[in-house]
Amino acid sequence: MGTKIRKMAPIHSVPPTNMAEFMVRISRPSSKELAGVNRGEKYKLLKANSVKCKNEIKAWIKARGLDNEVFKIEEPTAFNILFITCTPKVAEQLERADAVVSVSRSPEFSVALTKP
Repeated sequence: MGTKIRKMAPIHSVPPTNMAEFMVRISRPSSKELAGVNRGEKYKLLKANSVKCKNEIKAWIKARGLDNEVFKIEEPTAFNILFITCTPKVAEQLERADAVVSVSRSPEFSVALTKP
């Protein structure tokens, strides 16, 4: 009567050992474009921009036949950062994509803090 259905883990739930997570900083609207926009609208604009950049990056990867070297691209947020698990070869080439500002190995990026 109460048959339980077990969910199976995805076949590829763990990235291959030749891949790592990279932090990809993407382009974002300028301060001028965001000036005078209320907080809610600014959030929507930034989120839409991140989604657009993610789609551009996915198309860029596919056009170069690099799909099999990308494990996953995390969901975009309103911040101008995407986390991509891929081979170092893809990460290096991603810096040439139009939507990409920079690529750093995650969590090996530097955070510059000001001194008191």
